[in-house]
Amino acid sequence: MPQATSEKQRTNVTLTAANLAAARELGLNVSAISDAALSQAVRAAQTRAWVAENAEAISERRAWIETHGTPLADLQILKVD
Repeated sequence: MPQATSEKQRTNVTLTAANLAAARELGLNVSAISDAALSQAVRAAQTRAWVAENAEAISERRAWIETHGTPLADLQILKVD
């Protein structure tokens, strides 16, 4: 989700001269592209952190389902067997 201008903060980044020159030549918005790429990297890192933090619970839940089956499976109308 793009941020409003008032929510943005100036920062310095270091880019290769060739990439910056090519981006300017092509009229690309380096700030918008950088913000979008950083947003995607943050989401990916948050996902990895969540998976790591919850790995034990997820494993326990999968083991329980393997042993006991899915809850209310006998009430499912559509069965995938």
